[in-house]
Amino acid sequence: MTKVRALLGALTVLVLVALAAGCGPVSDQDQTQQEAKKTGESKGQQVQQEAKEKVEAKKQEAEKKVEALQERVDGLQKDVDGLRKEVKDLQKEINAHEQKEQEQQVAQLKKALNELKKKVDVQEQQGQKEEK
Repeated sequence: MTKVRALLGALTVLVLVALAAGCGPVSDQDQTQQEAKKTGESKGQQVQQEAKEKVEAKKQEAEKKVEALQERVDGLQKDVDGLRKEVKDLQKEINAHEQKEQEQQVAQLKKALNELKKKVDVQEQQGQKEEK
């Protein structure tokens, strides 16, 4: 029985030593894996954050470009509206000038017609005098 107890004690010591020896490196290995996992996650989050920042910067840059283009479009639209008004005003002036010219031509034609009527009347009177 003492031999059995001694063997059992030795076996217990061996088991404890094996467990202590086995758990030490395993726990170090687990800790290393956890640290690597944390490091990987940290780097992943950092890369993700940098990507978000780059996307946001590009978005803001695009928004500024769109805003600048919209301002340019608005400016060009104002220019177009101004030019349309000028064309309309010039068309009115041209129409007024053409109407004035037409009125002058009509007046000249009426004057010429009246002169021709007078000449015809004079010739008719001369023709009547000659007949008498």
